[in-house]
Amino acid sequence: MTTLTNPPTPTLSIHTKLRDLALVDFQVSESTPCENVVRRLEDDPTLSGVVVLDEQSQVRGMLTRRAILEWMLSKPYGLEVFLKRPISSLAEFQGQGFLLLPGDCDVIEAASQAFRRPQETIYDPVVVEVGPQDYRLLDVPVLLVAQSQVHLATQRKLEEQQEEMKRILAELEQEKNRSLQYARDLERQKAEILSQNIALERERRQAQQRSEELARLNARIIEISSVLSEKGKSTFAATFAGVEAVRRLFQEIADSNQELSRELKEINTIVDVIVEVAGYIRLLSFNAAVEANRSGGGGGFGAIAQEIRKLAGRTTEASNRIRGLADRIQRQSQATLQSAQASAEVVQSLYQQAQSAQVALEELQALLEQARI
Repeated sequence: MTTLTNPPTPTLSIHTKLRDLALVDFQVSESTPCENVVRRLEDDPTLSGVVVLDEQSQVRGMLTRRAILEWMLSKPYGLEVFLKRPISSLAEFQGQGFLLLPGDCDVIEAASQAFRRPQETIYDPVVVEVGPQDYRLLDVPVLLVAQSQVHLATQRKLEEQQEEMKRILAELEQEKNRSLQYARDLERQKAEILSQNIALERERRQAQQRSEELARLNARIIEISSVLSEKGKSTFAATFAGVEAVRRLFQEIADSNQELSRELKEINTIVDVIVEVAGYIRLLSFNAAVEANRSGGGGGFGAIAQEIRKLAGRTTEASNRIRGLADRIQRQSQATLQSAQASAEVVQSLYQQAQSAQVALEELQALLEQARI
């Protein structure tokens, strides 16, 4: 019976090898009698041939079923002559023109080589070497079926690849659109960046100009500070001296006014005494006049009493004038003292402001010295 190896798989691909197909295992040694081979062929009509091996188990030839039967039946006494002889006798005449392919050969390549054979051997089985000293027969119909299945699988694969290609093309089109949008966005961002760079360059130039102006201003301030440091100190010293002198003068005025106030108080005291004495004199003259009238000697004594009254009246009038003058002097002294006190406060404020200005000048000079460093 025919031994099939590697039954065909339901689905073949372009990478299917010959060892994956349905192969026939019918190989004999070269010493096998032809009678045994013929009997085997008669028992199994599906056998398409036999592989003949030499003593080293290498392929010596391949005989097809058709060649064996035609040779024996077409020759006179063919059966009687060849049945008892070894199969090598037939292989010498008929088994040399065969196609031997390795087991890892692709189906498409095998079909291509098989169909390039001469017309008389194009349908002969193909010998397949599936392993060391292991050979099989591949019938051409099996190879044709496998080739068609591979073509169908290849066509389906191509269709799948076409669908995949369409999907990829659609994705590429979408990616292209996204790339175009991205390119437009990049172009817009590039324009914005260029505009920002122009603005930054303009700001940089403005900042550089401001820096140069600040440098010139700093140099000018340093120059001014050097002048202020020399003249400012002497000016503030003179100012402090002048303010101190004015403050002392106002203090002296205030002291003088206070002394004048004390003396005016003493004058008022003396005026009070004079007024009191004038009152006594007036009273005395009045008593003298009364006594003169009583004694009846008003003559000269009455005149004297009259004069005394006049003198008392003038004394009272003078004391009143002195008191009024003292009051006016007192008021003017108070006003002068208040003005002096107000001026002293102004001078003290000026003195404090001058001190603050001197401190600020010294701090400014220190800062400029640090900037110069």
